[in-house]
Amino acid sequence: MSTPATDYRFDRDQSGHSGPVTPERRDLHFLPPGDRICDWHTAGPNVTQFMNALSLLFPAGERMFIDAVRSYRDDIPDPDLKKAATAFIGQEAMHSREHIEYNQLMTDAGLPADKLDKFTWGLLDVLKRNTPRSTPLAATIALEHYTALMGDMLLRHPEQLAGSQADYERMWRWHALEEIEHKAVAYDVYEKCIGRGPRNWLERSGAMIIATGIFWPVVFSFYWQMSRADPQCRAQGLRGHLRMINFNFGKPGYLRRLMPEFLGYFKYSFHPWQQNNAHLLAELDELVDEAEAAYATRH
Repeated sequence: MSTPATDYRFDRDQSGHSGPVTPERRDLHFLPPGDRICDWHTAGPNVTQFMNALSLLFPAGERMFIDAVRSYRDDIPDPDLKKAATAFIGQEAMHSREHIEYNQLMTDAGLPADKLDKFTWGLLDVLKRNTPRSTPLAATIALEHYTALMGDMLLRHPEQLAGSQADYERMWRWHALEEIEHKAVAYDVYEKCIGRGPRNWLERSGAMIIATGIFWPVVFSFYWQMSRADPQCRAQGLRGHLRMINFNFGKPGYLRRLMPEFLGYFKYSFHPWQQNNAHLLAELDELVDEAEAAYATRH
């Protein structure tokens, strides 16, 4: 059984939360140090550039998510879900702002971030201009599944970021937490406004297959171009690329570990909260305090 779209509550004993798991817009600033943009990850420059490549997709991707949900917001019949959709939009806007600043650090360091960002905006603009209204929302729920699972991996296996530069680590943890917090919103908007049935299952499954076929080639292409432009990665040579591959598919296996949950998306009865990891949100308040204190010390 899937979780109803209006049910954003979880038992305190399960989640560590006593209130609703409803997204909250948090206006946080991170300002990670520009002189660490190429080596902030504890696993070295190649893993750093892999994570940087992911960041390059966020400003344009999150704008698509915002537009897709906003286009249906007036059609949402459930006031709780409409409130969650508004908060979802606010969270994604904050993510986009922070990643634009993050990505500018890459450009300032001589990496081809601006060129790759423009490519992403152009690619998603073609999707939005040449598909039916429901397609961007179907693509959004597919990609939101990815971002929620990737966030889950970072939080359930903190050793994957432990020892990294603190401001970058804090920013990625914040993004991961909010991806989990709002992971069902776009999905519930899709079901409430478009429907739930065989046709809808085919559309969302097809969107996931197409999104997967585009997303990962783009990510690894971006990684390749970023690593080629980074002197530290060039100095590492093949050893650095093997370290990135091991990080994702060996140990710790960042991408390998999410495969079982990823495949669950194709179940007819799928709902994002079937993986009830709301207990991970217990660290949100502490992280917000950390981020605000770190920002205050620099201003």
